[in-house]
Amino acid sequence: MRTLKIFGLALLMIFVAQGKTFAEMPEISAGETYFDIFKGVYVLKDNVHVVVNNHGFKATVTADEALVSVAKQKCWAEGNVKLTQENISFSCERAYLQWQTKTAEVTGKVKFENKKSVAITSDTAVFNWQEKIVDFYGKISLKAEKKVKLADGVELDGKEYQHVKYNVVEDKILALDKTFDAPEVVIPSAEE
Repeated sequence: MRTLKIFGLALLMIFVAQGKTFAEMPEISAGETYFDIFKGVYVLKDNVHVVVNNHGFKATVTADEALVSVAKQKCWAEGNVKLTQENISFSCERAYLQWQTKTAEVTGKVKFENKKSVAITSDTAVFNWQEKIVDFYGKISLKAEKKVKLADGVELDGKEYQHVKYNVVEDKILALDKTFDAPEVVIPSAEE
């Protein structure tokens, strides 16, 4: 009976907290789904599918496994991760999405495609979906169609870089760096 009361209290806190900040509850499905009341996260395994609609940003995350905290507004995904939104897609080994900061940090064999004009592979990337800008870091391979726009002073002078900054909405490369002191992109533990 005590466990049932704790579970009820946890659910109440989650619904009250999310009501103030979410546009909509995320749609969550997986082969195996349960709520870990001690960590405050949904644990998702096998064929994970999370659809987020946060004030106009609608994205779908698929993965082998994921943890979703509705109260903290965060998602940790691992194994064959794919993030799609309209004409763009990310695939990687691990991803960390935060609704409050409107960012997605991705690591491990990152592959990005804008179906219109650009394909980029990198070690890590950070996507700010409010600004619609992606920063790619590490060993980067860039394939750009002629129709992709370039910011003033930016020239395509090869295919390999250490940093690429790209505006998804404008389909515009904002920066290309062959040498760059990249920040370390680390996916935090769900328990932090």
